[in-house]
Amino acid sequence: MQISALLNHLLPFRRAPARASARPPVLLVIGAHREELSFGEAVAAQLDRQRLDLLRIPVGISGQRPGPDALEEYRQRHAELYRQILEHVQPAQRVLIDLHTGFDERLCSADVLCGEPALLRCIEQQASQPGAPSGGGMRAVRLVASDRDAVLSPGECPRAESWPWVSPVLPEAIWNRRRPLYVGIEVYLASSSYALSSRGTAAEVRLAAAVIEAVSDCALSVQRAMEPG
Repeated sequence: MQISALLNHLLPFRRAPARASARPPVLLVIGAHREELSFGEAVAAQLDRQRLDLLRIPVGISGQRPGPDALEEYRQRHAELYRQILEHVQPAQRVLIDLHTGFDERLCSADVLCGEPALLRCIEQQASQPGAPSGGGMRAVRLVASDRDAVLSPGECPRAESWPWVSPVLPEAIWNRRRPLYVGIEVYLASSSYALSSRGTAAEVRLAAAVIEAVSDCALSVQRAMEPG
């Protein structure tokens, strides 16, 4: 299927109803990978909509990565989808949270992925607090453009050396920006979302909601610190 034809099936995105006044400063995206939409809806139902705006993608693309021959088209489809997501971000919205799921039958946990070291430090601090999300907890993961970028940069916090890192499928122009600050969250479920449209267990939904709230607090704090004056 041509990319242009595919995108006709992805649109329109559905922004959940909100008050006519200013949008919340955090936008949560669910359903970018179509297999994960049911879980995203269950999590969104637990969140305070006065604090987070919701962008629901009714027919996203598959999150299953294809073989080498189809990988370039897969990357292009991801890139175009996320460019369109950025078009839905309102001027007052400073943070874009992108919710995904993974599979780990042993442990319910979540990775928080971002290219901004200050956000990752804040997440580490949150994870160490007594009131941190229960279950397997949160792990800070750094987004990098290439293997070389995973090396600690001069002047960065030495603790950053311990961060695992990943080079995302998304274009750097999407995830490596300060406004909106992109933060990916991957919640690991005991049942694979690719086998069926899983809504997750109650504990998994609670963990995801708690992680999103913690990420929102950290991201807004980081954004305020980065703003001039």
